[in-house]
This record gives sequence, structure tokens and C-alpha cells, in this order.
Amino acid sequence: MKLLKHGLVLILLLLPIFIFKIPKYVELNDLAIIQGVGYSCHDGNKILYLKEIIPIKGEAGLEYQYEYYQEQGEKFNNLVQKIENHTKKKIYLSKVKFVVTNCNISKDVEEELKKEDIKIYYVESDIKQKLKKKTS
Repeated sequence: MKLLKHGLVLILLLLPIFIFKIPKYVELNDLAIIQGVGYSCHDGNKILYLKEIIPIKGEAGLEYQYEYYQEQGEKFNNLVQKIENHTKKKIYLSKVKFVVTNCNISKDVEEELKKEDIKIYYVESDIKQKLKKKTS
């Protein structure tokens, strides 16, 4: 009887893990930390640019390199998914500091970024060049 009670308690303790699932673990090297987003609108077609920040430990401390991704399509979520498929990295948008765009930010972009402190820069010129120049 005592063994049955311990088994039942163990099952009750492990049950929430199976119901709510264990969070998926992602290695830091397999994570693309995005610092800036470029979003361009042309005749109903959208172009998404992502600026990944890559910290490199150097002699003078941390140095930063940048990787740029570009994808063309219709919806923000689909574009992010396409970039993830090409890079084989998980796109991490929680650290986005700025958006460079030439169109009104659509609701799908706002919902995906979910941040109030993001700076939005509206430009008429080349978005990719402006994205490369911006650091925060």
C-alpha cells in the first residue's frame, strides 16, 4: 500500500511536465539573436531583412560581428520561418532594438515583436543600407 501511494505521488508530480511539455532546449550557437529588423513593402510584396548580432570574444573584450538575412513573401511569420529554414538557426526576436521600414508597420509585425520600446525608423532610401548603419 505504501509503495502504491509513493507511485501515485510520483505520477502526480510528473503529470504537469507531460501536460505542459518540457521547453525545447536550444544551444546558443544555434540561436540567431536579432538586433534589427528591416521591413520593406513593394506592390503588396514584403521583404524582410534581419540583422543578427554575433558576439565574439577578442583580446579587447567582446567584439560584435553581424550577419544579414533577407527573404521575400507576404506575411511576417512566414518570412521568419523561411529564414529559419535557410539558416538552420532559431530566430530570437526578443532582443530587437529597432525596425527600419518604408511602410506602415502591419499588425502581424507588431504582434510578433511584442515590444513597446522598439525604435521605428521610416526611410525612403535603401532599407538594407540603413539597417547596416544602425547599431541601436
